[in-house]
Amino acid sequence: MYHHTYTVGLVSALPKELYAIRALFDSRYQDPPVHLDPNDTNSYVFGRVGHHDVVAACLPQGEYGTNSAADVASNMHRSFPALRFCLLVGIGGGVPSRTHDVRLGDVVVSQPTETHSGVVQYDLGKVMEGGSFQAVGVLTRPPRVLMKAISNLTSDPDLPPDFLQDFLHQIAARNPSYQSPGSENDSLHQSDALHSISSNDGLNGCACPLVDRPERNLDYPRIFYGVIASGNQVVKSSTVRDQLGSRHRILCLEMEAAGVMNTMPCLVIRGICDYADAHKNKAWQEYAAATAAAYAKVLLSYVRRLKPSSNNH
Repeated sequence: MYHHTYTVGLVSALPKELYAIRALFDSRYQDPPVHLDPNDTNSYVFGRVGHHDVVAACLPQGEYGTNSAADVASNMHRSFPALRFCLLVGIGGGVPSRTHDVRLGDVVVSQPTETHSGVVQYDLGKVMEGGSFQAVGVLTRPPRVLMKAISNLTSDPDLPPDFLQDFLHQIAARNPSYQSPGSENDSLHQSDALHSISSNDGLNGCACPLVDRPERNLDYPRIFYGVIASGNQVVKSSTVRDQLGSRHRILCLEMEAAGVMNTMPCLVIRGICDYADAHKNKAWQEYAAATAAAYAKVLLSYVRRLKPSSNNH
């Protein structure tokens, strides 16, 4: 497969995210004869997902944030000018609210609104009179071919509610660490409580009060569509999380999308691995990476076979 045949790019921040993606390849291309841009420092993997030839890359080990993501996406776009779009697939912090019962393992997909492209860069802006913060800059909206595919997916009466399950089992069969930790290990702590530790209280010695949430009747990931907040700061504060959620009506926090959106046409898919608070840990990261990868594969099955971009040369 030559470089001009690849129409879909996949970008992840962490190796564990890329693992989940690669585990769902329908076929893999070993060392295909591609001609990379001489200044491209990315390391790529190649394969086929459904009827799409895909090229995937991960941020360098130990790097994260919008700048590193922009560098990886820029290199990919130069070396593979036929790409029609990129899927940014991986994990993020959930922003639960009264209107959106986002839980660990769920998937949040960026969707444009009247005021946002689907992603808002929450740490780029200006402080106004009175101390209020106003985000500035415009990020490019996702390509229409993906928005049409999402419309097709969400309106499909034959698609079961647990449509990710087969692919989640496929990933976990390769690596059991990608299994769900179980809903009994999904705890949302009250945001107005100070994080306190007691060796005799609760899992991991945490004595913080929990939010009383109804049990879900069926244990499978839910899909949410809306605004994702992106920035270079790791958020580990429920207060900051809720302030950002209220200000921008966001469903998820992450650290790469703002660097990719204006580099190439992009959609962001995030599996929820924590609640961006003081209780942030890594227990759900593998499973969240799997749910994001599974959604990406299902979405691509609703995207028609693509012709290479007209930017191809």
